[in-house]
Amino acid sequence: MSSLTHSIWFCAIAMASVVWYPLRDFIPGSAEALAHLTHLGKDVTFVTNNSISSVKEHIEKFEKQGHLTIHEHQIVHPAQTICDHLRSINFEGLIYCLATSPFKEVLVNAGFRLAQESGSGIITSLKDLHEAIFSGESVDAVIIDVDFNLSAAKLMRAHFQLQNPQCLFLAGAADALIPFGKGEIIGPGAFIDVVTQAVGRRPITLGKPGEDLRKLLLERHREIPPSRVLFVGDSLASDIGFARASGYQTLLVLTGGTKLEDVQRLPIDHAQMPDYLADCLGQIATNNPASSNSDSAHSM
Repeated sequence: MSSLTHSIWFCAIAMASVVWYPLRDFIPGSAEALAHLTHLGKDVTFVTNNSISSVKEHIEKFEKQGHLTIHEHQIVHPAQTICDHLRSINFEGLIYCLATSPFKEVLVNAGFRLAQESGSGIITSLKDLHEAIFSGESVDAVIIDVDFNLSAAKLMRAHFQLQNPQCLFLAGAADALIPFGKGEIIGPGAFIDVVTQAVGRRPITLGKPGEDLRKLLLERHREIPPSRVLFVGDSLASDIGFARASGYQTLLVLTGGTKLEDVQRLPIDHAQMPDYLADCLGQIATNNPASSNSDSAHSM
């Protein structure tokens, strides 16, 4: 791994299942790896699709490791990138947002106005459904991210609003599947696709693996040659394919849902084939016990 770290200037690292397990603690060795990269003078940014937790909560989780100080500007997440985009186009309209409370809070704190849900939220009749879809205010943008309380009525209301061609269509996290508990569950990407197909136009996607987020990151770090960037993730689609499209070097860690056999099944020239493979992020730290086996992290 030493030759790899010498060749890079900048690291973009996914969080869940790379730095820590969802709902659990840091993955052994990951804190030491981050400290090692900092010691080497590498700039580190964390690119996460998790807007369920606030940036403050993310930072506090790092601080609990004692020697890790992470700043707000180092965390890239969909609520923040969507706010950045809306500011860049001087957006001042009303937003219908299908997302969690922390996501919505970021938008409100940034000065954006959110439409309220129509009706009681419980559909027991066609009258209730009609009220939920049609009785709310007209909006100027629809945003879809992770929403634990998503319903058919909410998707129908989003579809109705987006029939106005002037209404912006924005998406945050676009994973088809997300790791949770003992496996994977349906991610927001599946619901975004439902609305996309119904409306007949694609959203501006500012979470992984969105093309718009990819362009945003390239522009934000335009002074750094892409070949000098290392993107570390656990997902072939959301991380490796996303990063390779930008010309970044890629490192896949096997602490998430991707197994070694998944990689071995790929053709060598596949768009999601990682440049490097490691059992865990800790193997970046050459003095870390987790990296004592030099053969366990290698070029593909």
